[in-house]
Amino acid sequence: MGATSDAGALPPDLLARASLVGNEYAWPVGAISSVIEAARAANLVSIGGQLQFRLPNGGICECYWIEVDTYRSVDKALPWKERVSRAAEAAARDLVALQDRFDFIAEGRKAFASYLDDLLAEGGDPADAMCFVWDVLCEEEALAKDC
Repeated sequence: MGATSDAGALPPDLLARASLVGNEYAWPVGAISSVIEAARAANLVSIGGQLQFRLPNGGICECYWIEVDTYRSVDKALPWKERVSRAAEAAARDLVALQDRFDFIAEGRKAFASYLDDLLAEGGDPADAMCFVWDVLCEEEALAKDC
């Protein structure tokens, strides 16, 4: 997506549930609806994100084809409040559509079988490593970057 995330502006209790690698916050897939709503409440645009498997050894397997990207579906020229609202609606809808279309674990296993097999061999569970990186954008950052 290429955007710098302003996810640090989300509520502390929600950030505590995330993992942070570099400047990318990621949450369990089941928490993304809470992230979308918290972003809306904080006046942040939900840009979207990608499915990842964050492995205990620090490795990251990104399923870049399983993504939500509201830049494609929400007009950046909308007034900020409307953009925040429409992006939240689009993000929530697109995430549900992805979950209906893909078996996330199966997609991870197809693309990263050896890594997820190693995780299983070590007693780990791919479902525990599965998350969604989620980017949000504040109005000031959007104005500075013209996005």
